Parts: sequence; C-alpha cells; structure tokens
Amino acid sequence: MLDADLDLLLDTLREAGALALAMQKAGFAHRKKKDGTFVTDVDEAVDRLLLKRIGAARPADGWLSEESPDSPDRLPKPRLWIADPIDGTRGFLEANAPWCIGMALAIDGEVVLSATYEPADNVMCHAMKGGGSFMNGQRLFTAQKTNVITPKRLKEDLARKGFTPESDSPIPLLLRLASIARGHHGGAISIGNKNDWDIAGGHLILTEAGGVVTDLSGKGMIYNRPEPWQRGLIAAANPAIHAALLELMRTA
Repeated sequence: MLDADLDLLLDTLREAGALALAMQKAGFAHRKKKDGTFVTDVDEAVDRLLLKRIGAARPADGWLSEESPDSPDRLPKPRLWIADPIDGTRGFLEANAPWCIGMALAIDGEVVLSATYEPADNVMCHAMKGGGSFMNGQRLFTAQKTNVITPKRLKEDLARKGFTPESDSPIPLLLRLASIARGHHGGAISIGNKNDWDIAGGHLILTEAGGVVTDLSGKGMIYNRPEPWQRGLIAAANPAIHAALLELMRTA
C-alpha cells in the first residue's frame, strides 16, 4: 500500500504547490498568530487542500498539521499524516528566502514516507522507508561536509571542533534536513521544542540518504504522541558528524 500512499503524497503536494504559486502571484493577506509567527491565506488554503485530498483518499488515517486544530482523535490511529502547509512562511511572505510544503506519513510512531516540495523551483524530494531518498527522480546521498547550520551561541564551539558554523540561516527546518540529504550541508542543530510538522517531512529524506536525525539528547523521534513536538534537533550527514554534534551539545 505504501506505493499508492507515495503516489497520493506526491500528487497532493504538486497540486498544493500549484495553488500556492497561483495565490502568491494573485496576492494574499497575512496576520500574526498568538505565538508571534506569521500565517497567510495561502498557508490556510494549502492546509485545506491537503486535508481534503488525504482525508478523501485515506479517511481512517489521523491528521496533524500546523494550520489545523489538533485533536486527541489521532492518538489511537496507527497511521498519521503530518503536514506543514508552508514551511518558511516569512520567506514566502517576503519572497526572499526558500520555502516548501512538507508532509510525512508515520505508522506506529515511525515515519515511513516523507516529502518536501519547493514549488517555486519545482524541486521534489521524497523518501520511502528502506527505498532510498530522491530529488526529482535522482537518488540522494549525503556528503562529508563541515558546514553546520546552528544557533549563534554555538558558533565558537563548532568552530573549535573544526566545523564551519552558519547562523541566521534563511533555510526553514524541513529544507535544512533536505539540504543535508542533498549533500549541501554537513549538519544542523536547532534548540528548543520543535513541532513534528517542522521535522517529519524531511526526517526520512535525510535518514534514507545516509544521515542521522535525533533530538538534542540523541534520542530518536517518535511521532503521534500527545505532545506533537520533539526536544530540539540534531541532524547530520553521517553517524560520525552526529556523534561530534551530540558531544558538543552535552558539553556546551
């Protein structure tokens, strides 16, 4: 069934991407949410499209999205779709930074399908558990890189360990994972609780390309818990880089 799920996922993201581009061209409204982040009419329209398509095709599955009200109804369901309608809303709003639509399917708490779509550049990255990661049909593999996207306070520590720190990155979290998978970065550290929808869509893309994704303590990600967030993020191109980043976090 995962092959059919993958077709559904990719077709839905392409349709959502076309909608987002059309609304971006036509003009849209935006506002600040209670948490201080921005949301646009496009985020909400894409969210409705994603939920409609997935809900119609897989009515028994659970749903978790940044722009949909969360419900405990998802918890007993073995299959959960996790969506970020627009990751990088500020960049989308200002048209000066990357953005994407991300979605994943988790079964029994583990991501088994994962995809990010950048409509502006028509770049689709996807992965299936055990089947590898791909960008527009081309197999992805991580690379031994020293550049790590990091909070400012870790820059000096990373430099002392031989890494090249990049702070104030305009790349949203899902695309940071995809960038490591594509061989453009060696790793990324993100501090503080991170919502599942900011990680799930890129999680499997990175691990199937050879990388490692954990929380700040080195624990793996479990999805579809009552709290839809993870305790920070360490993402790396390979186990050796991950081990170095994890040790840095333990001593910083």
